[in-house]
Amino acid sequence: MAKNKNKPTKANTEVPSATPKVVLRTYRDTDYEQVEYLFRSTQVPLVYESIRSKIWALPTWIVWFIVYSALLLIAPKIITALIGQVPEWAIIVFKIFLTFCWAVAGFATLFIASDRVEIQNRIDEALANDLYDLDLYYLNYTIEDGKKVRKPENEQEPSHFWVLSIDDEICGMIGLSCNAQELEDRRETVPVPWKQFAAAVLELFRLPVPTFLEKQRANKNARDGKRRIFAHPQIPKTAAITRWTVRSDLQACGFSTLLINRAMTWADEHGINRVYAMTNECCMAAEQILVKRHGFAIMKRYNLNFFGEYNKLFACRVKEWIEKNGDKTRAAFKKSQ
Repeated sequence: MAKNKNKPTKANTEVPSATPKVVLRTYRDTDYEQVEYLFRSTQVPLVYESIRSKIWALPTWIVWFIVYSALLLIAPKIITALIGQVPEWAIIVFKIFLTFCWAVAGFATLFIASDRVEIQNRIDEALANDLYDLDLYYLNYTIEDGKKVRKPENEQEPSHFWVLSIDDEICGMIGLSCNAQELEDRRETVPVPWKQFAAAVLELFRLPVPTFLEKQRANKNARDGKRRIFAHPQIPKTAAITRWTVRSDLQACGFSTLLINRAMTWADEHGINRVYAMTNECCMAAEQILVKRHGFAIMKRYNLNFFGEYNKLFACRVKEWIEKNGDKTRAAFKKSQ
């Protein structure tokens, strides 16, 4: 039998591997859906970081043990009152079961508070403000006669927004914000936390949610009746890093440093002396990158409540960063807008 000359061999069956095309560029309107999806999807893993911060907070354990002690003290007495005297072993078994149930209930409480209240509120706030229209907030556009137009050059701020794409799929982003004016929160109403929590519990058990739990309160400060502030004006020649995000499965590939490098280089090119970054309790990894890789220093910590929720303000001098990292950045990456 003649040999098959068309028999595939190792040489002609191997498919050459393509190198991914990585592009860091300025945001465009056509990117919005991917940017919104990236932002939402990267908030999900932060729920567990929020839970961790609450578990580390001493008041969380104080509340848990107070309620737990009350249950161990009161529940056996209620059972005895309802069904009469029960064996000692039955009381021990019941207490073990009660301990397990309260542990599950405690974790569920932390999860709902983190996922359906804190993280959801942060998503809603971002999508209603700077992520509502990135051109207006970061890229110096304004609305005239119902159309977007670029501001005159003498009115422009050195704000900017970049997206990182891999094979035309957006996998990272970062903004540099330079607000000359105070910006109010654009939302007319904001949710009430306890109502959000109660509604989430009812939805968990597939129960109807009463209308009054869906009603939100006016987005105003109790002191002066004015709308809440989303962004405060910044000192001249300073900027803030915002929306620094990398897709979850790519966060160990160095892309976060690439994004920071671009923002810091832009800041130096536009005469910005100092760059700030604000993190919260869900951003421990980001804090480590800022401090250990890029020389940011902690300026202040703002404790928002007793259960581990906080904001941290970091700062870095741009010239010092450029002196240390400028040559490496220019050698590793091509300049892009």
